[in-house]
Amino acid sequence: MTRVGIYTHDFKFYHDVIMDLKKWNLPFYSITDIYSIPKDISVILSSNKDNIKLPGQIKAGNSMEGIRMCLSMLLDRDKFNNIVIGIDPGPKPGIAVMADNVLMEAYECPTIKGIRKEILNIINSYSYVYATIKIGNGDRPNRDSIIMELRNIAPMVIVNEENTSTPHKIHDNALSAARISLINDKYDCTRVPEKFSRKNIYEKEFTTLHSLIS
Repeated sequence: MTRVGIYTHDFKFYHDVIMDLKKWNLPFYSITDIYSIPKDISVILSSNKDNIKLPGQIKAGNSMEGIRMCLSMLLDRDKFNNIVIGIDPGPKPGIAVMADNVLMEAYECPTIKGIRKEILNIINSYSYVYATIKIGNGDRPNRDSIIMELRNIAPMVIVNEENTSTPHKIHDNALSAARISLINDKYDCTRVPEKFSRKNIYEKEFTTLHSLIS
């Protein structure tokens, strides 16, 4: 297992990054002695306000930026070759990030108006060579509004989102967005677990960040 190290004198950053790392279910370690850092620490998160420089250190303006910046290093690479941002259109769009075919995150954006800020934060925080936005072709009015919000951010394609809501009775916007991120034609529903349940569904259906570092 690899862990994220935290070393900062910025109390707000420290508090926020610990809360967010717990939400992401990522293992971490609070560094108190920079001369005795555990060997399983692959990246160190610090605030932009910290003056000290350490090997493997990332400095960020906020916790989410820092976490996203460090993800490629957690997987022992300088940067991802390709990230795909999947979007399930709707009044509360689903957003998912697939980096080199590994699911990094999936969540729901509360409003269409807020989606530009969310996608810009993703685009500006991850380390990568190429980025693409994939939007499902359903819900045309909301889809068109999302396209307008996201213009000029990154290359954008509309994909056939058929099968991404399987099973329909427990449709989840974030899960659909993760499926949309993988589509070249339409989603292969054979990827969906035969006995579907919400428990650990992302680990059952995708290669996830958490499964690779745990």
